[in-house]
Parts: sequence; structure tokens; C-alpha cells
Amino acid sequence: MSDEKTILLYALSTLAQTCAALAAFVGAVGLYRLQSLHNRRRDLLRHIWESLGDLPAPEEDVLTEARRHMANRPALAAMVRDVEPIPKHLQQSRQWLMALEAWNLLVIGATLVGFNYVSGLASSAWTSGALWLTAVGTVAVTGLCVFVWTKD
Repeated sequence: MSDEKTILLYALSTLAQTCAALAAFVGAVGLYRLQSLHNRRRDLLRHIWESLGDLPAPEEDVLTEARRHMANRPALAAMVRDVEPIPKHLQQSRQWLMALEAWNLLVIGATLVGFNYVSGLASSAWTSGALWLTAVGTVAVTGLCVFVWTKD
């Protein structure tokens, strides 16, 4: 086997292993972030509900009622301000988790298929650029996910 083929096999193997590890570890961090946001929202809504006197009402009605009383209740206003952006953060976190997992699964699939075409890929002029693009894309997607999940 030529040096180019051996190097390509190592590169493909390393990409597949790295992406599998990132999908597992960073994916777990993303799931933790989602769970933390859900718990924070639930706890804030419960505190708002309790501060309003345990009104029997759906979640959105509780927030509507809380907004009406915010002017003269600073603690209630603070809780409402804290709870309002959480759905947006949940949506962003979900989207980035899906992007991370999709990217990593795409790379893993491409590398596994690439094992079948080592000879052709080793002699191709664009293989080196594709490997660079894949490596940079993997770092970028992972870094962006971590940034989004830790920015607030």
C-alpha cells in the first residue's frame, strides 16, 4: 500500500473517531443545556405562579397576569424578564444540537464510504482540500455549539 493510501486511511479513521466522540460528548453537553433551560423555565414559572397567589391558570395566562402586576412588584418583574427569553434560547440550543449531530453523522458516513474508495481518493487532487474543509467544518460547528450553549 502506498504512503498516500496509508495516510488517507489514517485521516479517514481519525475523522470518523473524532466526530463520533464529538457527537457523544458535545451532544451530551447540548442535551444538558436543553434540560437546564427547561428546568430554569419551569422553576421561574412556578415562582411566578406562587407569587401571584397560586392562581389556577395555564402557563401563558400566568405570564399575562404577571405582566399586569410587574409595575409595582420588582421581584415579579425580574422573574418575568428572566423567563421570557428562555423559549428563544431553547430553540437556538435545539437547532445547534441538531446541526452538530447532523454534521458529525455526515462526516462519519462520508468517511465510512471513503474507506471503499481509498485508491481513487488517494490519487485525487481535491482530497486534501476536502479533508481540510471537513476538519475546519467540524471544529467550526463544534465551537459554535459550545459558544451558543455557554454565552449566557
